[in-house]
Amino acid sequence: MDSISHRLRAIRLSKNLSLRDVQIASSGRIPAVVLGSYERGDRSLSVKKAIAIAEFYEVPLAYLLSEPIINQHTLGGVVIDLRRLHSFGLDHLATNHSELAFRILTTFVAGIVQKRDDWNGEVLSLRTSDIESLALAMGSSCEALIQMLNTNKLLVTSDS
Repeated sequence: MDSISHRLRAIRLSKNLSLRDVQIASSGRIPAVVLGSYERGDRSLSVKKAIAIAEFYEVPLAYLLSEPIINQHTLGGVVIDLRRLHSFGLDHLATNHSELAFRILTTFVAGIVQKRDDWNGEVLSLRTSDIESLALAMGSSCEALIQMLNTNKLLVTSDS
């Protein structure tokens, strides 16, 4: 319940709304005192009210009700070996991974290198948002992406 309370407050504050602003903008459907109680965790949130609040804030209901996803793999950072990637031929691609996935990966990495203006690097550190965006582009989860990079020996590890 704590995470729901924190998310309710974080969403409201991210939209620069006071409790009263929400009450007014929702035409009284979400009273300020009630929303404040939900945010403090003093009051249980019904599914019906959660739906109304999610619709008001224009966020998916699942976002309010689910636990935050913490991806342990991306917290420590992911580093791609650019030397290996550049010398990597499609014939070396592990059998479960398509040519399209490899092309998406190389295009994405080239875009990051260009955006960061980092042409001399032999490795590229991917941020959490990079991993999430690349996984989305490849139609996979972050975990599956990292596994694919690891399987194809494209990650820099302490023993590399």
